[in-house]
Amino acid sequence: MKEKKEKPVKEKKKKKQEMPEKDYNGATNYNVYHMSAREKALYTLAAGIGLFALGYIFYHSVIISLLFACLAVKFPKMQTKNIIRKRKKTLTLQFKDMLYSLSSAVSAGNSVEKALEVARDDMVNQYGESNVFIVEELDLMISRVSLNQNIEDIFAEFAERSGLEDVKTFADIFEVSKRTGGNLVQIIRQTTDVIADKIEIETEMDTTLSGKKMEQKVVTVMPILLTLFMTVTTDGFMDPIFTTLAGRLVATVALALILVGAVWSNSITNIEI
Repeated sequence: MKEKKEKPVKEKKKKKQEMPEKDYNGATNYNVYHMSAREKALYTLAAGIGLFALGYIFYHSVIISLLFACLAVKFPKMQTKNIIRKRKKTLTLQFKDMLYSLSSAVSAGNSVEKALEVARDDMVNQYGESNVFIVEELDLMISRVSLNQNIEDIFAEFAERSGLEDVKTFADIFEVSKRTGGNLVQIIRQTTDVIADKIEIETEMDTTLSGKKMEQKVVTVMPILLTLFMTVTTDGFMDPIFTTLAGRLVATVALALILVGAVWSNSITNIEI
């Protein structure tokens, strides 16, 4: 009898391992944010309370409301993304002001290294000295320049850590101009104007859309408040919604439509250039 060849057992696909966070020797990486245990607990508790209340408004069931509240464990991760986005937006506005100061200092005849010190003083006068992203970055740049590090590499690392396209554009143009020996003053001034105009347009769009974003939030909250109002004031009129299968289905569909509308409207108002 011929022995049957055993088929090789297929190895299970290994889960993709997350790339380790790159170390920048203590410099801030704006692409990540690590919440403290206290922050995670507070965000989870706040989300849990809100989701429990939402579940109870639509179902009047403690069990279903508790199931809703369990979803709060995902909220810290979502909030981390919001924090990263807000930090980058703050850094973008501060970077625009730094560019204006740097361009003016270079145009006045200062070297780029000296212009960084001038820009740093301007940013301190404008924003203060403590917990200001751009001031911390300029302090780091000045410190590294004093250690004879290449200014192009310093800007390139800042661009990588910031995760901002505008910073990367400036770093790339600065590196090319230094390497080719172009008119550095003119190049910095023109680059500053282009990047600053783009950032100003984004800021104007955010200002214009801020009213629409508030309307979007009101439209999302109003059906929930209306449901609560009718439940409290109509003396049993809403009971079929909470006690029958058909009512529960209607409540589920209504809640789903509210959530879909909120996500859709939020994606519409988040416009990037």
